[in-house]
Amino acid sequence: MISVGFIIEVVLLAIALAMDCFTVSITCGLQKCMCKKRSLLLAFCFGIFHVLMPTLGTLLGEGFHYFMENFDHWIAFVLLTIIGIKMIMEGRQFKLKEKIFDISSIKVILTLALATSMDAFVIGIGFPLKYTFLQILISLAIIFIALFTISLIGVRMGEKVRFIKQRF
Repeated sequence: MISVGFIIEVVLLAIALAMDCFTVSITCGLQKCMCKKRSLLLAFCFGIFHVLMPTLGTLLGEGFHYFMENFDHWIAFVLLTIIGIKMIMEGRQFKLKEKIFDISSIKVILTLALATSMDAFVIGIGFPLKYTFLQILISLAIIFIALFTISLIGVRMGEKVRFIKQRF
């Protein structure tokens, strides 16, 4: 059943999934080579990968539904803990460079989309445990729309910051 609570839950999930894409999009918008076509491609790739990864997770989760039902929360806890520790370790090693990556390369865009969508895979594993098939499809549509929109907003914010920085 599609309820207001379900929609709110999925929108909040989509916003949470979009935060890393938002940050990367701002960084991409700071680069001079970012154009409207490339920003649309970036947002589209982020959206598509955030639909593909939970779909793969859902297929895996569906196959192991009965096996994982008793301890799925522990699997999610361990995976999210590993991701969190990895992010903290990477954050401590980060050094600001003039140009972090070349956004004009499709390979870089796809790599960014894949890297930012790994958490969506973990989320997808739990989808069949909680949602019906129709709810999963609606969730994926909402996730795509949110990721696409938030990524575009991030790119535009980065462009605005670059423009302001160039003026001063």
